[in-house]
Amino acid sequence: MEKRNDPEDIEFDPLGTPSFLIKQLAKELTRLAEAELRPLGVGIGSLPVLAALKSGAAITQADLARLLHVEQPSMAQTLSRLERDGLIRRRPHPANRRIQLIELTAACQEILPRSKAILLKGNERLLAGFSADDASLLLSLLKRASSNLTPNDTDTPGDEQ
Repeated sequence: MEKRNDPEDIEFDPLGTPSFLIKQLAKELTRLAEAELRPLGVGIGSLPVLAALKSGAAITQADLARLLHVEQPSMAQTLSRLERDGLIRRRPHPANRRIQLIELTAACQEILPRSKAILLKGNERLLAGFSADDASLLLSLLKRASSNLTPNDTDTPGDEQ
């Protein structure tokens, strides 16, 4: 008689799953970065917003929310904190007064290079002992895994593929 593997009989170790390990890495990288970013007056969660504004990839709240895949109310709260902390300023759009253009302040421009260095230091520590090829492969695999979980515009809830 052939024994079949019943999923209930398979040993399950949540600590060895990709989701757990990725969560642990993210948590530790965030902890390390936040400790050094805090004295600069910026948090790790704000850096994608500031980087998008610096690059010109987004200049309005709606642009930022779309680009960073966050809801408008969350983006509004983030922008309010950044404005309160003197890192951004908002000004009315010249052609549409309902839209506000967002720009970085001089104070923000000054701390962004140091913030970038802090993040890079954490990534260097993460990749210590990795060859350049291994680091490139890891990045590629993480991007692919992220893509697998990012909904496409054509996906609808409940679709089985």
